[in-house]
Parts: sequence; structure tokens; C-alpha cells
Amino acid sequence: MAAEDHGEWSIVGERIRLAREALGMSVRELSRRVDVSPGHVSQVERGLASFSVRALYTVANELGISMDSLFEPDDRVTEASPVPATSESPNPPDGDPLEAAGVVLRRADRPTLQLDAGPRWERLTAKAEPSSEFLEVVYAPAPGAQPPTDLVRHIGREYGLIIAGELDVQVGFERSRLHTGDTIAFDSSTPHRFWNSSEHEVHAIWFVLDRVDTETTDGGLPTAGALVHR
Repeated sequence: MAAEDHGEWSIVGERIRLAREALGMSVRELSRRVDVSPGHVSQVERGLASFSVRALYTVANELGISMDSLFEPDDRVTEASPVPATSESPNPPDGDPLEAAGVVLRRADRPTLQLDAGPRWERLTAKAEPSSEFLEVVYAPAPGAQPPTDLVRHIGREYGLIIAGELDVQVGFERSRLHTGDTIAFDSSTPHRFWNSSEHEVHAIWFVLDRVDTETTDGGLPTAGALVHR
């Protein structure tokens, strides 16, 4: 990926660096836990490189931060302002009061994140949502592509809707191909991967709900209660 494509990673890298330093964790230790080189971690933190889907989920897990929060600059307020009462408060001269309140998000304003050798994530909420992620994911055309090497496993339950194209999926040991209008729902702790082997771009809507009822699952993985610190 060309360096100019990493602009959004300057925000993500800064968030990762701040979370790592807050834990007193070295670059070398984080790289060991994520199974990438220290140099790669350093480049990501400086916005010069990006992580794969698997690596990014692992980083969020190890640092105790949510995936959703990685879209946010550190100084951005993530709590929405109260919605103005329309009967008493006229629209501000600068635009829509629901936009100002963090209720409405315009398409052009979506926070985006291009994964290393993978899809592009576009967050569909104006701010980070507690214990959940709501995304449009765009998979570039790759005729004849093979599945990603890594399967992803993390905490939560995922719900997906294909709105354009055909997406290859693997959940556990089983594979399928989803077409426009098809949906999928599964436990995110089951190893899974998605890829586009067609000649057309694929667009999918994903909702990931983190679990917050217990500190660990039966498999010993930390739940959202341990992962998400907002």
C-alpha cells in the first residue's frame, strides 16, 4: 500500500501509542504479542503503515481498547451533545442540529480505515458506540483471490448484510458465498474470515455486538467488559 493511502492511520497509530504507553508496555512487547516486528508497530504508530484485520483485533485486545474508538482522535469528544429541542432552539447557522448532536452522520463525514491488504471500514455512527460497532465494509475486487491466511477470532456476535456484490465467507470449518441481500449472524469467537474473489466491489453492512455480561467466556477469552474501556 502506498504511503499516501495511510492518512487515516495517523489517528489510529496515535490512539495505539497512547494506549500502549498508558499500560507501560514497550513497542517490543506489543510486537511480540501481536506477532509482528517492532519496526512494523513503530511504523503503524507513526501513521506510516497499517495492520491486518487479525493484527488490529489482537492489538485492541492486548491494549484493552475498543475497535470503534480507534477511529477517534484522542482529543475528540465522543459523548454526543443533548439533542436540541426544536420548539425552543432554532437550527444553528452552521447546519443540522442533529449533526451537531452526533445523531446524524453524513456519508462524506464517515470515519474510514483502510486495512493492510484488506477491506476498507467506514464507521456508520458519528461517535464511538459503547460495546458495539456499526460499519459499512468495502471489499475491493480480486478475481480468483484465495482466502486470507489468517482467521480472525474475537469477542462478540456479528450480523452482516450484503448490499452489493458477492462475498466469500468461512465460519469455523464451513464456507459459503453470500449474494446481494443475503445475511449472516454468528458468534465472533468462532474463527472466521471473509474475502472477495469476484471482479466486482463488495459492500456489506456489519453490526458487531460485544458481550458485557461476564468477564470471560467459557473458552477463556476476555469479553467486552474486559476489552472496552471508554
